[in-house]
Amino acid sequence: MIDYRPGDDIICIKDHSQGIVKKGQVYTAHKLQRNGCGCILLVDVGYTSDRPFTQCPVCQTNDEKTDNIWWVDARLFRRLLTRSEEEDLADVLAEVFSEELISLN
Repeated sequence: MIDYRPGDDIICIKDHSQGIVKKGQVYTAHKLQRNGCGCILLVDVGYTSDRPFTQCPVCQTNDEKTDNIWWVDARLFRRLLTRSEEEDLADVLAEVFSEELISLN
């Protein structure tokens, strides 16, 4: 599930296989595009590469590149929540857990 769009701050939730992005680090999603085979979305987080292709992590198809962007699997990221969104989520979760505890007693 991709919950962000270009311009959003995103947080890496899983290390990249070649270490280009690391779990817990925050990036900006500059661009999104579907890879040539159509399996997944890719995101530009600001890195460059001189490799002539991007390989799909799903079907292993090599997609010839026409730019110098190091496209990364967009599934490795989630949108970074703002402070108020974090607080709202914490409030909702606390209320849900409280109601569940009450119903168990």
